[in-house]
Amino acid sequence: MRRSPALRPRFAVVRHGAPAATALVGGILAGLLSSLLTGCSPAAPANPGSLALPGPVTAADVTVTADVYRSRIDPSRGGIQLSVRNDAAVPLTVVEARLDSDALATTIVRERTTVIPAGATRDLAMRLTAVACPAGESVPRGTPPPDAVLVVRLIDGSTAAVTVPTTDRLGQWADWVAVECLAVAVDQQVALAVRHDPARDAGPLIGLLLDIEPRPALPGLAEESRVAVQSLSDTVLFGLVDAASGERITSAPLPAGAAGGAGAVSIPLLLTPARCDAHALADDKQGTLFRVGVVVDGTPGTVTIVADAATKAALYDAYTRACGL
Repeated sequence: MRRSPALRPRFAVVRHGAPAATALVGGILAGLLSSLLTGCSPAAPANPGSLALPGPVTAADVTVTADVYRSRIDPSRGGIQLSVRNDAAVPLTVVEARLDSDALATTIVRERTTVIPAGATRDLAMRLTAVACPAGESVPRGTPPPDAVLVVRLIDGSTAAVTVPTTDRLGQWADWVAVECLAVAVDQQVALAVRHDPARDAGPLIGLLLDIEPRPALPGLAEESRVAVQSLSDTVLFGLVDAASGERITSAPLPAGAAGGAGAVSIPLLLTPARCDAHALADDKQGTLFRVGVVVDGTPGTVTIVADAATKAALYDAYTRACGL
C-alpha cells in the first residue's frame, strides 16, 4: 500500500560530534596559546613604586632639610632633637648623625641607624655636650644653629657624609647656649644645690634648703662681674610658701649678698604641692628643676638647679605624704 505523503516521515541528519569537538579543540588551543604568550611576558608589578631605587646612588642624590628643637622632656635629660626631612624620591638610611658648632666643646654624635622614607620626617634624639663659651662674654646672644653631618648609606653598601645647615626651629638653640654660658659664669663663682629639709616638713609643707657655696675668687674679677643670687622660683610640681605669712608665692627673694660671703650658706625655704595628683607625680619631668634668678656682669638671667637623685626621691616621697596619696 502506498503511503500518503502527509504520513511519510521526514528525517534530518544531525552530526552531533563534529561541530562541538571542533569548538572544544579550538578553545583548548586558544587557551594554550594565551598561556604560552603570557608566560613569555614579564608580569606587571603589583606596586609600580616598588621599581624605585632602595636609596641614593651618590651623596649628590641626598636631598634633605634639617632643624633643631627641644621637646618637653629634653631639658630634664640634657637632650635635643635633630629633625630631618627626606625630600628625595627614594628612602634614606642614616647610620650616624652629628651636630657641629663653634659653640660646642665637643661634637654631638648619634650612632644609631634610622631609615627615613621618601617625603617623610624623622626626629633623631641626641644628647647635648658641653658648651664652648666665647671669652669675655658671659651671655652670648644670637648663636647660629649647628651644622648637621649625616652619614648615609648608598645603594652599593658604602657610606657618605653629607653636611646640612640646620634651622633653629624655636630659637631654643641660641637660648640654650646663652643659658649654659650663664650657668658656666655663675658656677665659676658659686656652687648652687638644693636639699630636702625633712625637719621642716609639716602637713602640706615641705622643707627645702638652697645651698650657696662661694668658689675661690677668680683672678682680676671686677666687682661688677660678681654673681648676685636673687631669687628661687616654684616648679610645675612644687609651689613656694612664704614662711612669715603662709601664703603661696611664685618666687622667693633671697637675702642680699647671699653669694658674696666667704663661707657657704644654706637658705631655708618652704614648698607645698602645686596640686595633689598622682598622675602629675608619675608623669613628672621638670618638677625638681629649680630656677634661680641671678645677675652676672650686670645682666639678669636664670640658671637651673637639677636636684640630684637622692633629693628628687626625697621630695617625691614628701609630696606623696603631703598629699596623702
